[in-house]
Amino acid sequence: MTVKGGAVEPRDKWVDPHIHLFALDKGHYDWLKPSNPPYWPDKSQITSSRTETQLRLASHNKLRGFVHIEAGFDNERPWREVEFLTQHCTMPFKSVACINVTANSAIQHISKLARYSAVVGVRHILDDDAYDILRSPKTRHSLAYLSEQGLSFDAQFDVSNAQAVSALLRVVESNPALKVIVNHTAIAPLDMASRAFQNWQQHIQLMSNTGQVAFKFSGLEMQDRNWRWQRANSVFNALVDAASGQNVMFASNYPLSLWRMPYIALWNGFKQMAERYDSALQKAWLTDNANKWYCLHN
Repeated sequence: MTVKGGAVEPRDKWVDPHIHLFALDKGHYDWLKPSNPPYWPDKSQITSSRTETQLRLASHNKLRGFVHIEAGFDNERPWREVEFLTQHCTMPFKSVACINVTANSAIQHISKLARYSAVVGVRHILDDDAYDILRSPKTRHSLAYLSEQGLSFDAQFDVSNAQAVSALLRVVESNPALKVIVNHTAIAPLDMASRAFQNWQQHIQLMSNTGQVAFKFSGLEMQDRNWRWQRANSVFNALVDAASGQNVMFASNYPLSLWRMPYIALWNGFKQMAERYDSALQKAWLTDNANKWYCLHN
């Protein structure tokens, strides 16, 4: 990875490829209700309506566009969230809709979602079930159809899990047109000297080598509400050492990122982290890669 020789000013604006907006008076958002999991003690801090206007102001008007990741508006009818966003958002944006890739309704839902110009992909939160879900014949059929429709797949799982990564690689190999974006790659094993961390980095390299997988550096607050920039910087450097400069992108996970710091402070920190690299890579990580992988033109 090329490191620049002299200091330059950080890029001023960015595209955020991982944000959530909440319209609590319109949607379901079952996961945000205190009686439902996840049982975070600080859940109430993010449980309020979040609008595009609030996001833009939080960026000090430096946000150029965004990718909205499904937020549980209506998981049974995920197009309702897309319709709401299309009606209320004025900035350049794309939508990654909710999907259950193992459900009998998956093909029908993908067909319907593909008709919306704002929809660029879908997400299924795999987490600890990643291996079982990705090797399921229903999943493989759903993802093959997703690829045929020209939509991408946002995958959220433990990148240090060898079985899960192998299962994903088999899916990618079977579908050479499928684009996969791994969410929250910043959630790396805590001990950077551990075998688990080595696996994390090796697996990123294996996925990156396919040319079909990209990685969002986001989700630090999901692992540690009080994370520090020193560790974030080390994890980011390890990520870009393992991946191509053309398949990494900074992302916020707003509004969950607010658990740690204001939105503008997070992005200023990202820009400072990237300063040691050349200007082309800075631009790629802040805007260009998000535009390319999510077909977002602004």
